[in-house]
Amino acid sequence: MRYQTKLVITAGLLLTMSLSAAGLAYWGVAKSHDYLTRSRIAHEELETQLQLSRHSRQLFKAWTDTLLTGTSQRPFGAAYLEKVIEADLDKLEQQSEHELQLVGEAEYDTEAEEITRLNAIKKEFQHTLDQLAEVEQLRSRGRPDIAWQRLIDLLKGGIDQKLNELVEQAVADETAEVNQIDADAARLLNRLEQISQIHAAIAIVATLALVALLLHGLRTPLAELLRGTRSLAEGDLSHRIAIRGRDEFADLGQSFNQMAADLQAHQKALESAQANLETMVAERTEELRRANESLRHIDETRRGFFADISHELRTPLTIIRGEGEIALRGKNKRIAEYKHSIDRIVEQAKHLSVLVNDLLFIARQGAGAAKINLQNLDLGELLERVCGDVEVIAKSKTVTVTFENKAKEAYVHGDPARLRQLFGVLLDNAIRYSKPRGTVKVELTKKGQTLTIRVADDGIGIAPDELESIFERFRRGGNAMQHNEEGMGLGLPLAKAIVEAHKGRIEMKSRLGKGSTVTITLPAEKAERAS
Repeated sequence: MRYQTKLVITAGLLLTMSLSAAGLAYWGVAKSHDYLTRSRIAHEELETQLQLSRHSRQLFKAWTDTLLTGTSQRPFGAAYLEKVIEADLDKLEQQSEHELQLVGEAEYDTEAEEITRLNAIKKEFQHTLDQLAEVEQLRSRGRPDIAWQRLIDLLKGGIDQKLNELVEQAVADETAEVNQIDADAARLLNRLEQISQIHAAIAIVATLALVALLLHGLRTPLAELLRGTRSLAEGDLSHRIAIRGRDEFADLGQSFNQMAADLQAHQKALESAQANLETMVAERTEELRRANESLRHIDETRRGFFADISHELRTPLTIIRGEGEIALRGKNKRIAEYKHSIDRIVEQAKHLSVLVNDLLFIARQGAGAAKINLQNLDLGELLERVCGDVEVIAKSKTVTVTFENKAKEAYVHGDPARLRQLFGVLLDNAIRYSKPRGTVKVELTKKGQTLTIRVADDGIGIAPDELESIFERFRRGGNAMQHNEEGMGLGLPLAKAIVEAHKGRIEMKSRLGKGSTVTITLPAEKAERAS
């Protein structure tokens, strides 16, 4: 149950007890006021009845005194007493009617009997007055003896006996009624006092019980919240509050747990970010180290490159210079001699031009800026032509070159001149280092969108420790140098540069004395695009 509902129920119970106490007080005051009013009216009726009884006795005493004294005149004050008695009767009638309006149904019959008895008293009083009026009438007619005799008869016959009985009965009943009303009022006050005490005790017990329940319900969740906030303040983000019930403290505990979970998640995120940052810093440091190592290697390669190119360029330049000096030395020579020198110079210049172009292509490819003339072409046809071009060299070495095209479609997006140069270099190496009557096999296959070209020979092979540096510039294996002194070590680096410029891969496998296999993979072009 929610605390808002509990507070509403508590307020409702307290309000109910307050309203019941106010209602009880109001009812007690109203009931007391009714009893007080009735008691006052009853006392007034009793007093009036006592006055009526006294006045009636005075009236008949006056007539009796007149009889005893033998006075022939009307008793002194009789007319006044008659008016007083009539006023008493009227007053009693008004009081009885007022009291009849106040009583409930249970007492209505009793009060109605009082009015009936009052009417009987009035009737009897009127009858008595009529008899006395008859006596006065006889006396006023000059018959005093008869009048006195009639009065004596009336007095002897108890003219006021019935009236006195009625008045005394009314006085007795009214006295009993007054006593009953006073007793009822006293019982009411006693009952109100008891009810007030019981109500006050119930209110005190209920209030204490409600306060105790509320305090008990507040103490546990507040203690949990205090422990939770203290744990968070101390850095324990894993602390969670046990949620019980569905009240506001449960909602607050749920919000607290969510906040703690968010803080814990944020802390983990920060720790993860810090770890990632440290990892990134370590990776960047490693990258910088590798970059520095690469720069150092590049610098060493650059130094070696310049040293190698200086060495390689020195030979053709020396020949060109020597032939020029020979042509210019001494007297005029024959035209044939000049022509021979110029042919040697042109030949070395061409060789020098090819060497420079190949070196520039390798360098530009290393920088990612190699220039190639790309077009769609059939790689199978190109390989077939290249194989045909090297047959003359192969025959001179007694080597057989075979080509097997296993790809139905072998289109690529490449530079025809550079690709011819690539396969020319590979076939030239394979033929040059093959054994007499050996075989060079060229195979073209296709798998998915990849074309694979394998050039295999059964020649002298390469030592395992030299395979790692086989694609470096100006590097020739010791076995190759022993077998053939020609070559500058640019063939395979140039082949690798051409393959990488076409977004392909090249690798070599070799066994010393068993031969070598070069494998090239190039991305295939769709036939419809190639057409």
